[in-house]
Amino acid sequence: MLRLSQISVFQFKNYQEASFRFTERITGIYGKNGAGKTNLLDAIHYCCFTRSYFTRTDQNNVRQGQQGFRIEGFLNYNGQPEKAVCVVRKQAKGVFGERQRL
Repeated sequence: MLRLSQISVFQFKNYQEASFRFTERITGIYGKNGAGKTNLLDAIHYCCFTRSYFTRTDQNNVRQGQQGFRIEGFLNYNGQPEKAVCVVRKQAKGVFGERQRL
């Protein structure tokens, strides 16, 4: 079974930098409108599938005015710790996406 224990985002959508821990089996996410609840869910989706649920263009996920974003997911897969990293950064000739599972 796959379980997400922590996710860190940097310059992803409305997050400059944030980290979230999931210590319980069931987690509720709540907050005011525009606080980033859906963006957090999209970061989790991006970490698992290396793409956004909402948009096909990686550059649309970069925080406004920034050059790229980074997502790190810390997972537990059948008792083994795993780390998934997604990095997208803007290059002089377009967008460079670096997706790796460590």
